[in-house]
Parts: sequence; C-alpha cells; structure tokens
Amino acid sequence: MRTDELIAALAADAPPVSPGGLRGRLAAASLVAAAAVAALVLIWLGMRPDIHIAMRQAAFWIKAGYALALAACGFSLTLRMGRPGARPGPALALAPAVFAALAGLAAAELLLMPESLRAHAVMGASWRVCPLLIMLISAPVFAAAIWALRGMAPTRLRLAGASAGLLAGGVGASVYGLHCQEMSPAFVTVWYSLGVVSCAVIGALLGPRLLRW
Repeated sequence: MRTDELIAALAADAPPVSPGGLRGRLAAASLVAAAAVAALVLIWLGMRPDIHIAMRQAAFWIKAGYALALAACGFSLTLRMGRPGARPGPALALAPAVFAALAGLAAAELLLMPESLRAHAVMGASWRVCPLLIMLISAPVFAAAIWALRGMAPTRLRLAGASAGLLAGGVGASVYGLHCQEMSPAFVTVWYSLGVVSCAVIGALLGPRLLRW
C-alpha cells in the first residue's frame, strides 16, 4: 500500500473536526492568557492614573481599537492557518489595511498641528520602551496561541507562527494601552505597530520549530 493510500485509509474513519471547536480552543487559550497578562500589567506597571479622563477622549479608543483590530486580524489568520493546506486568502490583507487606516489618521494629525509639535507627537516620552514592553507583555498570549495551534494541523508553519505573533502582539498592545499615557495616533502608528510587527516576526522565526509535527 502506498503512503497516500495509507493516509486515506486512516483518515476515512476519523470524525470531522468542528471548526467551532478549533475556534473555541484558540479563543479560550487567548482569553485566559489575556486575562493573566492584564493582571500582570496592572500589578507590574499599573494602570495610568488618569484612565477615567482618558476614556472620555476619542484618541484613547482609537488606540484601543487599533490594537484590538490587529488582534482580531491575528485571530482570524491563526484560525485559518491552523487548517492543513489552508491559504491565508483575504485575511492576510486585513492587518495592513488596519495599519493604513491609522497611518492616514496620523498623517492628518501631523499636518494639522504646528511643526514644532510634530516630533513630540511621533516620539512621545516612552518610545524607547514601548515596543519592548509590548513584546514582553505579549509572550504569554503567544505561548497560548502556539499551544492552540499545536492542537490543530498547520502545514505552513512560518506563516502560522507569524499569525500567532500578530494575535499576541495585538492583545499585548491593547493591554499595554491601559498603562501607556501616549495618545497621539502618530505615536501609536509607529511604536505600537513596531511592537506588534516584532511579535509577528518572532513568531515567523519560531513557528517552524514550535509547530513542527
């Protein structure tokens, strides 16, 4: 019996895997890790002292929405790449589209403000630590996403790892936003994005090793 015939024979009696089960596995792992990360950040870094004032401003929700949108893109792509032979399809274009939307808003913000304020809008006061903290905060979520993927059947391991990194980075950035006092869309576009992209790159590098069958 040839190898492909043996695989077909073994798979013939296997019950189908529910897409809802895979989605639930990934969602549960991500939510548990996100809750743990939120508790860690509140204990370690603390919530920004003016959170009650910041939540009344549109910029706060733009920042949160951006991070959560990236996390949603990562979730969708991770779920897709957990299936054997799956192609990323349109899901791969969602994150760049989200980034482009915020980048357009940031460009408009910079054009409308005095030139003397533009450098501070981009650099803020925490640009040195922002990407690094997002990466550190994202680590537990990345581990949870990898655990969920190992229960699936990914075949494009580098892309699956990058997807898990994108999911983790988006969740980490959204949680970090509870501590970070930077509000400028220009700052978020540059430094939050750098932190999230770094997570995706690390995921792509580690994916083949962590997800190998």
